[in-house]
Amino acid sequence: MSNRDRIFKAYLDDQRQSLQAPLGSVEAFTESLLELPVISSSSEMKADVKKIAKAAVTMIKMLESISAFSADSQTELSRLRHDLRNAIGLVDGYGDMLLEDCEDDEAAEYIRQIRHQSRLFQGRLEQFKLGDDDKAASDPIAAIFKSFKRGIIRDDQEHMAASILVVDDNDSSRDLLAHQLQRQNYMVIEAASGERCLEIMRSAQPDLVLLDLVMPDMNGYEVLQVIRNDEALRRIPVVVVSGMQDEEGAVRCIDAGASDYLLKPVNATLLKARIRASLEAKGWRDREREYLAELEKSQRFIRKIFGRYLSDEIVQRLLDDNDGLQLGGELRQVTILMADIRGFSALSQQLGPEQCVKLLNNYFAAMTEVVQRFRGTVDEFVGDGILVIFGAPLSDKDDCDRAIACAVAMQLAIKDVNARNRADNLPEIAMGIGLNTGDVVAGNVGSEIRSKYGVVGHNVNLTGRIESCTVGGQILASPATIAAASTQVLSGDKVTVSLKGMGDAVALTEILGVGMPYDLVLPQPVDEWQVSKDQIQLQLTLMAGKQTASKQYVVHVDARSGDRLRVTSTEPLPMLVDVSIDDFDAACYAKVTAQSADSEFEYVLTLTSTSSDLQSALKGAFDE
Repeated sequence: MSNRDRIFKAYLDDQRQSLQAPLGSVEAFTESLLELPVISSSSEMKADVKKIAKAAVTMIKMLESISAFSADSQTELSRLRHDLRNAIGLVDGYGDMLLEDCEDDEAAEYIRQIRHQSRLFQGRLEQFKLGDDDKAASDPIAAIFKSFKRGIIRDDQEHMAASILVVDDNDSSRDLLAHQLQRQNYMVIEAASGERCLEIMRSAQPDLVLLDLVMPDMNGYEVLQVIRNDEALRRIPVVVVSGMQDEEGAVRCIDAGASDYLLKPVNATLLKARIRASLEAKGWRDREREYLAELEKSQRFIRKIFGRYLSDEIVQRLLDDNDGLQLGGELRQVTILMADIRGFSALSQQLGPEQCVKLLNNYFAAMTEVVQRFRGTVDEFVGDGILVIFGAPLSDKDDCDRAIACAVAMQLAIKDVNARNRADNLPEIAMGIGLNTGDVVAGNVGSEIRSKYGVVGHNVNLTGRIESCTVGGQILASPATIAAASTQVLSGDKVTVSLKGMGDAVALTEILGVGMPYDLVLPQPVDEWQVSKDQIQLQLTLMAGKQTASKQYVVHVDARSGDRLRVTSTEPLPMLVDVSIDDFDAACYAKVTAQSADSEFEYVLTLTSTSSDLQSALKGAFDE
């Protein structure tokens, strides 16, 4: 091996070691980062740190190929630079994201050290040459990166200065502009043709372009035309620098999209002022775009967060309407749906807090999905109850139809809820639903400190009373809802009941299904009554709201079908009232749901909450 070859070999080894050193530091800093609790406890940040470490190891291995280079390996060096730039981009990209996500000072210092080593590596990479600039210039891959030879970030710089693309086919003119800009601490990128200018603009996205007009392959006017028609490029300001003292040409350039027009030779002070003005204008436009993007991001955040508590329609009104947060209301005709889990109070006493919340979450998740599918507005969750509005804040002609279909779909969805409950070792549930249509006051109610969008009025209270008349799996609707429906409604039994505070008796209709375009039908239980072999006597006490009243009845159980008991009473019972069964230690409840057409003393009780003692007594009386 000649002395020249040995010297060249030593130079390559020195360059390889010089490039590997900052990468080794990056690898060491990532190991330290992974040991910090703030990183190791976050799966996302931990994964990002590992990606940085992997990129550093990959680049160290890639640099081993330098030892095999010769003085003619310009193409190999250009390709290596290309691959290394891709890899170091990963280090910078994930490093920036980590710095944004991490609030720990010690971790942030490690990340800043990684970024510092990355800049050090990039500077050394750009300085690494094989010694023959003419051959490098002739290489097609090397030519792609030659334009980035100026303005490499110094190790002591905290951030990259504005980048300016200088486009001129004259090397002397281009170098003069480049030196003037470097003295002003700008990062300079060079291009010797119009085609190359467009390539760099698309890849590097410079902050500003200094464009010559007279070029052989593609003149400045043609470049401006392409930039003007490209949405991504037209945001970059272009200052034309030309030796043509042509007023018409200057106007033509401005019309084509140029930000300014300067004549050669350009005065350094004037150049500095024009560039600063163009960059400042671009900065304002960029900040405006960032503000709009941030505003859009904020609106997405509002939708995501408040969408968990409010319907999409209400959130949209808050965002779009200047008066969206004003207290007050308006008269609206709506259909109100109120749903409630039957016997939840007794059920919750048997469950732990976590189990109770899990059961409610299974229930609310399924029901909310159904409500959204039928474009209802969830006004609120009250305990185990759901209040849904159809017709506010947005109304449509099919509000009532969608409310009825939604009620049927919710009852059908209970099957999936119970399947989920069984998988979570939770009890099965049943739900009752009341429907009512009428005028309400809809709007923001509360105070300036705390308010909510909701509906108030007589018809809201009536819906609550109707819902209280239901048993598990049942839907009862007011006459107004049945009258307002335009779709076919499959109805079941009708019952007239006196409701507290409602004046005249109300005729309620049981809904079993809804026709096209929804085509939903509830499965109906088969009435297979089993006659008791032993007479059971039960003492019932009427419920007044959530409290027991003084009125008591004695009934005899004659037959049973699932949770329904056919009984004979010593005196007439009011319809659809809740009763407590007093003969057992644990609380048991039922509802009077039907009356025999043949006798005013024969009724059907539907059990809403039972105990093991009651179930044992029934089992003994009915099992053969």
